[in-house]
Amino acid sequence: GEYGQEGAEDVLQSAKEEELKKASETSGTAAAGSTSPGATTQASSSDSTAGGKATTTTSTKTASSSTTSTSASSTSSSRAGGARPLGGPDPTPGGALFCLPLFRRPAFPGFYQIVQVSDQEVLDFLFTLRKGGNGDFLAGFMTKEAPSSSLLSDDPSGAGSSASAAAYGNLRRDGGRAASVAELEEVGSMLQVINLTQYPNIAGGQVVVMPHKRIRRTKTVSEPSPNIQLAAVTVEDFPEPEVKEDDAEVTELAKKASDKMKELLETSTQYKEQFEQVIRFYDLEHPVKVADLIAGMSLARREELQEILMEQDLKKRLEKVVDIVSKDLEFAKLQLKMKSEAEDSVVKEQRREMLMQQMKTVMEELGLGEDEKHTSINQFRDALKDKIVPAEAEKVIENELAKLGTLEPTSSEFNVCRTYLEWLTCLPWGIHTPENKDIKRAEEILNEDHYGLEDVKERILEHIAVSFLKNSTQGKIMCLAGPPGVGKTSIGSSIARALDRKFYRFSVGGMHDVAELRGHRRTYVGAMPGKLIQCLKITQSSNPVVLIDEIDKLGRDYRGDPSSAFLEILDPEQNANFRDHYLDVPVDLSNVLFICTANVTDTIPGPLLDRMEVIRIAGYVFEEKVAIANQYLIPQTEEQSGIGKDNMVLHEEALNKIIADYAREAGVRHLRKLLEKINRKVALRMVRKKEGDDGKTEIQLGNLPDFIGQPPHMSDRLYDAGAPPGVVMGLAWTQMGGASLYVEATGHGGAKVRTPNIEVIANESPSDPILDPETEQRPVKKPTKSFGGGMGGSMKITGQLGEVMSESSAISLTYARLFLMELEPDNTYFDETAIHLNVPEGAVPKDGPSAGVTMATSLMSLALNVPVKPDLAMTGELTLSGKVLKVGGIKEKVIAAKREGVTTLLLPRQNEADYSELKDYLKAGLTTHFIDHFDDTYRLAFDQSLVPPINWPSRGLPVVTVETPADVLPPPMMRAKPGDSAGKQEEVVLPPPISSPSSPSVSL
Repeated sequence: GEYGQEGAEDVLQSAKEEELKKASETSGTAAAGSTSPGATTQASSSDSTAGGKATTTTSTKTASSSTTSTSASSTSSSRAGGARPLGGPDPTPGGALFCLPLFRRPAFPGFYQIVQVSDQEVLDFLFTLRKGGNGDFLAGFMTKEAPSSSLLSDDPSGAGSSASAAAYGNLRRDGGRAASVAELEEVGSMLQVINLTQYPNIAGGQVVVMPHKRIRRTKTVSEPSPNIQLAAVTVEDFPEPEVKEDDAEVTELAKKASDKMKELLETSTQYKEQFEQVIRFYDLEHPVKVADLIAGMSLARREELQEILMEQDLKKRLEKVVDIVSKDLEFAKLQLKMKSEAEDSVVKEQRREMLMQQMKTVMEELGLGEDEKHTSINQFRDALKDKIVPAEAEKVIENELAKLGTLEPTSSEFNVCRTYLEWLTCLPWGIHTPENKDIKRAEEILNEDHYGLEDVKERILEHIAVSFLKNSTQGKIMCLAGPPGVGKTSIGSSIARALDRKFYRFSVGGMHDVAELRGHRRTYVGAMPGKLIQCLKITQSSNPVVLIDEIDKLGRDYRGDPSSAFLEILDPEQNANFRDHYLDVPVDLSNVLFICTANVTDTIPGPLLDRMEVIRIAGYVFEEKVAIANQYLIPQTEEQSGIGKDNMVLHEEALNKIIADYAREAGVRHLRKLLEKINRKVALRMVRKKEGDDGKTEIQLGNLPDFIGQPPHMSDRLYDAGAPPGVVMGLAWTQMGGASLYVEATGHGGAKVRTPNIEVIANESPSDPILDPETEQRPVKKPTKSFGGGMGGSMKITGQLGEVMSESSAISLTYARLFLMELEPDNTYFDETAIHLNVPEGAVPKDGPSAGVTMATSLMSLALNVPVKPDLAMTGELTLSGKVLKVGGIKEKVIAAKREGVTTLLLPRQNEADYSELKDYLKAGLTTHFIDHFDDTYRLAFDQSLVPPINWPSRGLPVVTVETPADVLPPPMMRAKPGDSAGKQEEVVLPPPISSPSSPSVSL
């Protein structure tokens, strides 16, 4: 009779009554904003376990109790249902079974089967049933229509894990979820769940089942829903055909099927392995069992297998079994034949190779060896094996091989043709180096070789992430611009190591000949390909990392312009079909990662610069140099000099002195030279010392000059006690990094120097207004006649300033005159005084627009006879209307300001975004004001108690002030303990910044 028809209805009714009872009890105490009962189910679910199995707080007792109204939670339904759990080899009548849809084949009774389930929600539901003691039996029905693909092509869980994307493509999709019961066949098998297993790293798992008997679906209890992934049905036994002992025809068919199966087992090892695994579950003397065994092992179509499962006539069932086993036997024989032919072919090739080798040896002994021409042709053909050569290149190679076969080895054309073929066949056509997709490992490699350079490292990690998501290698063009010694060239090899790519470097500094890049024409004697083709030959990879060093120092003469040749090489849209003049066939450079280095980008032509992604690298501050010295330079120099790490102790104060007073450049190249010099001195002392003297050499402040001499920078500043009136510290960007730039102004002749008097300024009569009451305009005072023999009002400029800087000084003087007229109409200093403006270190050329604000402030300080505030520096371009414009090199200038011990910075308002991108430890101890007009520069640069106040509102945007605490330090670094041979590491916190190191020379 039917299983569970009456029991399922009782369970549904019981679940509904329990649900209404619980709703009435909790209605008075429900919290505000509570969700529907369906949301309660989700909230009551526990988190996923380590194995990936999601379990609920309360297990579902029966399928019918889990299929109540969607307005109630599945947890409440399972508690309310009183259905009888299924257990044992035969479920008790009155229960309902969940349907497990089978996609590939039906399950035959007694045939042990592993079902791979890729739908994680279905697997979680089976785990939930099994935990509640209700998942021992399932109803297995095959779907009427096969899914679109039997293999997974995406992540069924929706997690989108890229790490497991490759694994999904190798999984079968045996079972899962069906949208409706109507999609399933009516006849299936009762499955006893033996084991459930969750895959460790990907969604889904496998279900081990043992089909017991055929069943027929009688009634649908519930359809699949978002909370309950499997449908629930009631079933009945599907009658098995009766076996008559005197039925000769059935006996003959069963024997014929058994004979076919035995022959199949002898032919195919695959069937033999399956037979040995399941034979203990079958009675080979019983025709029904024999039919089920053969059908379960068969590779027939799913429709044919379903027909055998549903067939009740034993004779017809055996006839269909004989038919499918005959097809399997023919297929197995065909496979065996193909395998045998393949083995015979391999044996024949091996035999031929052996005979050829013997024949070659005999011919060499007799002096009848193969001529050079045929040997070369065979070598070229062998070199092209396993390479994917483009069609055009392959056509050229075949033509050249045919041509080589017609030439005499003694002719000059033979050598030219052979050399050309050598280059064509040695290139890595279609060969790519597998790229590293482990972000963490790449980051460790980059940090292991270089300290800082966060922008470069972040860009490389982004490149790896894009390659990982696209599942393909790609090429890019980057340009690392920065001062010498900051690690631009050395980071190239680290990038190649982090990406697991081959590395090739060549320098183009001073290159004049385009042929070095694009190759020579083959008509020239000694012609050869260019650097890019040589790179592919040496690396034997189509996606190496190519470092083009000193690209800002390209030359140009009558032999061509190499920068123009780079327009094609460094263009992602063109280099996929790069043509070398020598090869004259397209070569794909689109997968090459080009990294260019330059000190400045001003000398790089605009079209070429537009093709590159510029990453600017500024110099290092004091704290970063200490970290680099401890982490890289000191261990490297100790190893290279041979003194080891146990024979020298470099004290911290001595290292700080070296960095502050000896090595002030933006990079660390000079610092490395100084450390190498110290190590050489120590090595000499070790060789000269007497035997038995094993004392370490200690480098302290006292004996530091004995190793590296006196410091080249003796004074910290030009003015230790504060700058006098007319002197202001500016900030400049140089090829060596940032630098301080003092501007001095003085005057002679004409008006007397103003003496600050706060009381006189504060008690001025209100009858002397700043604004004209009639026109509401500030009065413009006409300049008076100059004194001093016609020198009044002129300005002389010294310091080897360029044209741009000279124009900035003229603009500064003009605006300073107008500003002084507005501020003090009676002050005629600029009208009657000859001004001399100087920028120290006249041997160094200087140019650039960023000194306008500094010059105007210096002139105002001179005219008012008031010095600017101490520890103040500024930069910015000034217009005739007083606006402060944006400048470049903010990071370098901030580093220079910290090196000078500056505490207050005045920067253009438009550079606020550039300043905010800097690390906090670079800005530690700085108070930075972002100004938009010279009015704010005047208020912030001078002590307002010593100068006339401005009685009008600022004509620019509001000032933005950013203060950074002085105790912000760089991240801790890792350094090996002294004397620890095992390489254990300890955390070393960098020392705080020094108070006032002095500045290097300026080269704008």
